[in-house]
Formats: sequence, C-alpha cells, structure tokens
Amino acid sequence: MRRLLLTLMMCLAMVPAARAQEDSRVSGRFLLTDMNGRTVTDEMYRGKIRLVTFGYTFCPDICPTVLNTLSMVLDQLGSDKAKVATLFISVDPERDTPAHLKEYLNAFPDITGLSGTPEQVAAAARNFKVRYERQKPEGDDPRSYAVDHTASIYIMDREGDFLAKMPHMSAPDRVADRVRTYLSPRKAEN
Repeated sequence: MRRLLLTLMMCLAMVPAARAQEDSRVSGRFLLTDMNGRTVTDEMYRGKIRLVTFGYTFCPDICPTVLNTLSMVLDQLGSDKAKVATLFISVDPERDTPAHLKEYLNAFPDITGLSGTPEQVAAAARNFKVRYERQKPEGDDPRSYAVDHTASIYIMDREGDFLAKMPHMSAPDRVADRVRTYLSPRKAEN
C-alpha cells in the first residue's frame, strides 16, 4: 500500500511539470490579416502584454462569453489597457473575413480580430498549441457548420513569450489581476 501511494504521489508530481513543459512550447508567433485588411505579425505587438484567444464569430456561446470577459478585463485595467493588445484569432477563415470580423467586434471595443488563409490560421494555432476542427454542417446549408476549438485565454509577455493560459470561464477580475502582475515592473532581487 505504501509503495502504491508513493508511486501515485510521484505521478501526480510529474503532471504539473509535464503541463508546464507543454505550455512552454507556446511560441505565440503568427502572420495573419487584421480586421482592417492589413497583414500583421506577432512582432507588431512587441512592447505590449498580449491577451490572445482563438474562436470564431458564429460560435453560439463560448466565444461571445470570452470576448465579453476580455472587454471587462480591459475596463478593469483602466489606463493600463493601453499597455495590452487583445487579439481574437479566428479559426474559421472561410466565414470570418476581415470585414465580418470588424463588424462583429464592434460589440467588443479594443479587441482586434485576426484571420488569414487556412494555412496561416493553422500555423498560428500550432504555435499556440490550439486545437480546432470544423464539424459537418447541420442540414442542407454547407455554411451552417460549427468549429470545435480550444477555448482559453493566453497571456503573452511584451516580447511575445508565453506567460500563462487561463480557462475560458475565468472571472474578469481574476484575469485583470493576473495581467496587472505582468504589467508591474519587476523589483530587483537582493
């Protein structure tokens, strides 16, 4: 029994390390098109903390909820929101054109919509370790499909390096508090 408990404890101790290793491979690099039709890269957001989420505008529930959360986070940050770039990367480039993203995101001020070719979106998703899969259409309309996708909020530092991944159901104040810790200047260690 003692050996079993020791083995179980060792396995449980390895889980956070494995997860941290997986998350550390998040690169945050991308080459996409913004909602104004401009080609953008992750380098263009250098100097800002980045809040990044993946989704699509036809998502019935999770994506609007996450975007609402991010809007509330920006409100809570007050003047510090100028130090943050908030990005919504569409995993549905067929329907989420720059013009459609711009119209949709009017309801979520200060969030920039990004999309691109299917290959560009796939590359960005790979770099963030995001999974997505287009489902078969419901009924006769080939454009009435859903896209299953990873629903998380990624926090990247001013250089674009991975800091944290928060669940999509995180409370806005919790996300804002986390962002504030990264906005605060680090104190020199003695």
